[in-house]
Amino acid sequence: MASITSTTRRSFPLRPLHLIGIAIIVLSAVLSYYSLNASFRPYTTNIGEAVDTGRNVQLAGFLGSTGEYDAAGNFTFMLQDETGALVKVVYAQPKPSNFEQAVSIVAIGHYDQSSAAFVAEDLLVKCPSKYQEMQSS
Repeated sequence: MASITSTTRRSFPLRPLHLIGIAIIVLSAVLSYYSLNASFRPYTTNIGEAVDTGRNVQLAGFLGSTGEYDAAGNFTFMLQDETGALVKVVYAQPKPSNFEQAVSIVAIGHYDQSSAAFVAEDLLVKCPSKYQEMQSS
């Protein structure tokens, strides 16, 4: 005689504690995604791209003017990109000590439409290295 065996599948009951744990995991994944996306600052060498994004960017360029302090005490200067376009940069901190020797400058911030200027939160000044070989004449 052949016996017929039935296999039953055991199901895992979802308890309220399990649902809360799953919800916490999903919520943390969503919050992590949005916080990482908000902190990401794209790097650009084009002023037009920095203006169009409307978010914080790293704008690299060359010194277009020597800079001065405005009436509010902000350090302002002109930044030139690789295409020759100029943008006014407003920096609320004191002028960096090696600003005049800068080969290139990276301004980290956003473009403010109301003041028609790039508002920099931080400046990275790249100076020529004293360790580069001296060119002979």
